[in-house]
Amino acid sequence: MNILLTILSLFTFALPKAVFARSFNYTWYMTLKKDKRETFMRRPLFVSFSQNGGWAYIVDGTGKLFSYSVKRGIPKPAFFARGVLNKPVAMAKFSKEKIIVINRGNQEIDIINLKTRKIEKIRMRMIPDKIFIHKGYIYILGRLTGDIYKFDNQFNVKEVFTHGKDDGFIDFKIRKNRMVCLKPISKTVVEFDLKTGKRKTIKLEDKNHKLFLPVSIDVDKDGYIYICDKDAGNIKIYSPKGSLLDIILRKGEKIGNLYYPSYINFDKYGNLWIAEEGNGRVEVFDRQSPKSKK
Repeated sequence: MNILLTILSLFTFALPKAVFARSFNYTWYMTLKKDKRETFMRRPLFVSFSQNGGWAYIVDGTGKLFSYSVKRGIPKPAFFARGVLNKPVAMAKFSKEKIIVINRGNQEIDIINLKTRKIEKIRMRMIPDKIFIHKGYIYILGRLTGDIYKFDNQFNVKEVFTHGKDDGFIDFKIRKNRMVCLKPISKTVVEFDLKTGKRKTIKLEDKNHKLFLPVSIDVDKDGYIYICDKDAGNIKIYSPKGSLLDIILRKGEKIGNLYYPSYINFDKYGNLWIAEEGNGRVEVFDRQSPKSKK
């Protein structure tokens, strides 16, 4: 009997650790840590892009805003206003000269003119969190309510996307008139069709490979769902129906590894940008197709 158990245990350890239906191959592309004046990131929390997709904007929890060219990661001097940005958590390019910063510490939105450096402050009734601009409308996630609010450019509420009866949303993205929202406790994705108004709930597979602390979501051009697992230090990829397809990257401090990642976002080229609070940097990964591998 003992011999049989020994043989079975050896056979078990010889099996591969994980076998997935698909393989998503991402390779390290570049690391961003500091600006043109050697100002270093400390707590990168959020990544967004300019309207033409050529520039990336990164919000640091210490009160600094960084910007880089998307293709080569060429930095501009960081923008920060002492005593003004109190716990900035997100931002978006509002127009050619203006950006919107979610200034959560003051429970307000700051519209900053990058040329004149003038700041217009708008007090919010709810505590603002994530932000996304789509077709001229401003979508803002309420931190405590867990709902997403749609504003016009005068910041009048036009529509509210509610999370339902259980846990609220923690992150969302809008891709091709489809808004995907992440619910971290129930480990579900709620999808809103912005054209038809239809709502769909997707339960994420959580059996063999646990989803420990989901904090951010995005969807690639093929419709696959990417979830940033902060505690696991990896990215889990799901089918549009919620089946786990692959797990990419791993926890660590070396280049190409993730240590407490907090936010993910795809640029227009399909590269995956990941903000890491633990490592104080932003890592960019390029998905390798069979052709590009050759």
